[in-house]
Amino acid sequence: MGQRIPVTLGNIAPLSLTPFRPGRMALVCEGGGQRGIFTAGVLDEFMR
Repeated sequence: MGQRIPVTLGNIAPLSLTPFRPGRMALVCEGGGQRGIFTAGVLDEFMR
């Protein structure tokens, strides 16, 4: 199983502490209502 690293806008530092290991990576996007629409727009930009 993978390792869960919670990241928020005010706390991005945990990402810089872990060394990058090539392989499988997942992006979990949570939200509902208007946040879901925003998330869909962000994912559209990632796919471009």
